[in-house]
Amino acid sequence: MELLAPAGNVENFHVALEAGADSVYIGAPQLNARNLARDLSLEEITGMVRLAHERGKKVYIAVNSLVRETDISQLLKTLAYLEAVAPDALIVQDLGVINLVNRYFPTLKLHASTLMTAHNRDSLLALARLGISRVVIAREMTLKELTAIASTTDVEIEIFVHGAMCFSYSGLCLFSSYFGGKSGLRGNCVQPCRRKFSPSSGRAKSGYMFSMNDLSSLALLPELRRIGISSLKIEGRLRSANYVENVVGAYRRVLDAEEGELQQVLREASTMIERAMGRKTSSGYFLTPQPKDAIVQHHSGNIGSYLGKVE
Repeated sequence: MELLAPAGNVENFHVALEAGADSVYIGAPQLNARNLARDLSLEEITGMVRLAHERGKKVYIAVNSLVRETDISQLLKTLAYLEAVAPDALIVQDLGVINLVNRYFPTLKLHASTLMTAHNRDSLLALARLGISRVVIAREMTLKELTAIASTTDVEIEIFVHGAMCFSYSGLCLFSSYFGGKSGLRGNCVQPCRRKFSPSSGRAKSGYMFSMNDLSSLALLPELRRIGISSLKIEGRLRSANYVENVVGAYRRVLDAEEGELQQVLREASTMIERAMGRKTSSGYFLTPQPKDAIVQHHSGNIGSYLGKVE
């Protein structure tokens, strides 16, 4: 089972590999769903792919923003460059991108982004007919639903196991576009869901009604292995090197743990997650489609380890 780590910059790429990731995913310049980060240059991407392959690791490149007609020229140039670089796959959400890759760049392997909202067996089969070899399943799936799908298809299944959760269904949100004209589906989400909202009347309390806690599923890894998940994906291309190091390291330790030492390793890995300085965590939708701990309305900020009080 593959451990897939985020790399929003060159430093995090190296940190992810050192922490034990089997593969990393990065964004294609101006064509990925995290454009608020500094774009990696094509030269940097070339070096990252070469180094990863020398170490027996894989690199997946996200080309998963919605593509407008005016983007086609740049898209074709980028795809031609990436075909020569030979990454292990592209992560895509736009049907037009899939069509162009199949027609003109057939050596590029394709993975379906979670933004394609695949959430049942027939979704996977339809995507497979389009040449998709792996599908990143919608984050709203329960373990029961994942088990049913994994047992009836040969398509590789990738799931998010850790990181930020979106209030909208698998990132299909117009909140940012509505308030500021910044499209989340084109990589420019300004995350208005993280803000504190006040009611128009005095009857209700103000709070963080839409700010989801982070997903964490360390304890569920044995079950995910049992049902046949191919790849475990950690969210966080905008996160720090400290976050990547601790989260990737925590999941690596649990995946490699022997059965008799699992509980002790889980405790140690949980401490590493706390050091990653993320948000409060929950098990997301894995255990129930209506998780009660998904949102804490009075809290939206990061967590960490208490060191002391400054006076």
